[in-house]
Amino acid sequence: MGGVAGHMDHLYDNRDLSFNEMKEIMAAASDADLKTEEKVDGQNLFLSYSIPEGKAKGARNKGNLRAGGLDAPGLATKFAGRGFLESAFNGGFNAFEKAVESLSDKEKMSIFGPDADIWYNAEIMDPGARNVINYDGKTLKIHNVGHFVFDKETAERSPIPEGSLGTLDSAVDRMQDSLSTHEFSIAREALINLQKLEDKAPLQLAESRIDKALRDEGLDSSSTVGEYLFSRVVNGIDNSFSLEMRKNIARYLLKLPGNIGKRALKQGLSKDDAQDLDSVIATSKSILQQAIYPIEMAVHDFTVEILKGLESVFIADNKKEVQRLKKELSTAVKQITDNGPENPQAMEVMQRHLNKIKDFSQITTPIEAVVFDYNGHTYKFAGNFAPLNQILGLFRYQKGPKGVTKESLTSSAQVLTEKDGKKIALLPGGFKPPHAGHYGLAKLLASEPNIDEVVVIIGKKPRMSQEEPKVIITANQSKNLWDLYTKDDPNIKVRIQQGKTPVADVYDLIGDKNEFSEGDTVILGKSDKDVGDKRYARAQSWAEMHNPGVTVEEMVFPVIGGSNMGGTALRDMVATGNKDMFMSKLPEHLSETEREDVWNLVTSNSNESLDRMIDSSLDEISAMSGGGVGGYASPFGRTNKTNVYRQTKKPRIKKAKRQRRR
Repeated sequence: MGGVAGHMDHLYDNRDLSFNEMKEIMAAASDADLKTEEKVDGQNLFLSYSIPEGKAKGARNKGNLRAGGLDAPGLATKFAGRGFLESAFNGGFNAFEKAVESLSDKEKMSIFGPDADIWYNAEIMDPGARNVINYDGKTLKIHNVGHFVFDKETAERSPIPEGSLGTLDSAVDRMQDSLSTHEFSIAREALINLQKLEDKAPLQLAESRIDKALRDEGLDSSSTVGEYLFSRVVNGIDNSFSLEMRKNIARYLLKLPGNIGKRALKQGLSKDDAQDLDSVIATSKSILQQAIYPIEMAVHDFTVEILKGLESVFIADNKKEVQRLKKELSTAVKQITDNGPENPQAMEVMQRHLNKIKDFSQITTPIEAVVFDYNGHTYKFAGNFAPLNQILGLFRYQKGPKGVTKESLTSSAQVLTEKDGKKIALLPGGFKPPHAGHYGLAKLLASEPNIDEVVVIIGKKPRMSQEEPKVIITANQSKNLWDLYTKDDPNIKVRIQQGKTPVADVYDLIGDKNEFSEGDTVILGKSDKDVGDKRYARAQSWAEMHNPGVTVEEMVFPVIGGSNMGGTALRDMVATGNKDMFMSKLPEHLSETEREDVWNLVTSNSNESLDRMIDSSLDEISAMSGGGVGGYASPFGRTNKTNVYRQTKKPRIKKAKRQRRR
């Protein structure tokens, strides 16, 4: 669950949790001594009500909260043109507003405060806008956790007053009665009773695996998750760095109190060591994921057993839904495997998640997760839903957008994150011409529920074919093609580079206070083959220097498309008249007429205009390799194939290979 509402932790996410406490929680779960609630796979929305305006309010990010929330027309505008997702949000919000009208002014004041001050974490479940799980009806579920009071002046949040949730619960039956003719119903608690494990072997195995992981690091059960992570990272960094330096790097990666910062870390380092440090920092997310992996897998396998056979409150025929999920997974695995020779990266991603699932027989429940509180902290037990979701998403991405909505591609990630304001994804490149891989990446980014908009930045440099007769694709042609591809994607915007290079445009935008402000997040999307790229290694520090409060994140996706997806290859297809092959590289959702339009556009340059472009652009074209997309997502540079953690007792980080300057 999202950050504004309080992060919904797995046991291994809470760095203050001791392993003794972790074992206590797992033991309580095995004895069915935890009060748990079903976590649903819907569309997240925060809700409140403004008494002065007499309107319900919704929020998808802190920017919405600071503005006092979105009313019904504002929410409708936000999701206009997004198919079933538009219908789901509008319908769920309308139901909420109608239900609140049944309350007295005194009740409204107690539940929501004087002017949309108290916000409730809710989920919209609509079969038409499903993510992975098919629920039977349209339901607006108000969760038990994640609610808060929001101060519009300070943007601070605090716990809701005692009694507010109680007042809501006492009125929920009346609210539901007011919706007797409405397509949506309102739900509050969805309690799930865990089944006691008669055979304690899964618990014992999990404890044994945790104990081994701790012994490998010289720790015991009194240690915390944070201490384990610190030890793993320190011991994993190449020992060409001193022990003290490795500790300082670990403190920085883990954002621990007392970390000295990147600039101080680099002081006194040689050029080579500074490069190695940059490589470690650039892959920090992967490092931390792999560091916690032994504990994550021990907990994951245990939770699969805990959730085995549990039935959803919102599904009538749970067995039927489980069988549907298995069948969908089987189809996805077969399709990805069949495409394996053309897309080995996708195979690797799929295999990683299949390793978690282990066997189709381990898919036994249609429940996403169960939620519970322990010592004042909210946790979730999630079984095989997450890896299942990832594989199904990968299949849909490979299959292309035909017949698939943005809504069907989303994960269960919550919308409100710890970052304030809007989230904008930037996708720079040459795109001469844009192909199915480029569009697929933009589509993937746009389908993420917490991303408000994707901005494609087209390089100004024209690109020329290697084959005769010479063909040039211009920035204007590229934009026309992008506009055609994205005509039904209102949250994908396209612009031509305004600075020196598309990459320079990214830095310019990040530092522009008119474009981004404190609390906003810039997402840089790229493929998983480009994880080690350093072109954006300075993006976060650039933001800190020029636009404090803006956060820069990377989002990695599997490569989309097969072989011969580079711009050079496609231009050569145009030059040699290989129309059929060229057409096969275009986005699948284009009609035959639209495909013909694309072909006519890329073959439209006359010899006269071509000569003129050559005369005016020789210098730029000679530096063709320096700034555009050469293949899928190539603005992010070469692949760094460094494996952060090898399968050894003491995993180590290999030094990245130094690359010759061009």
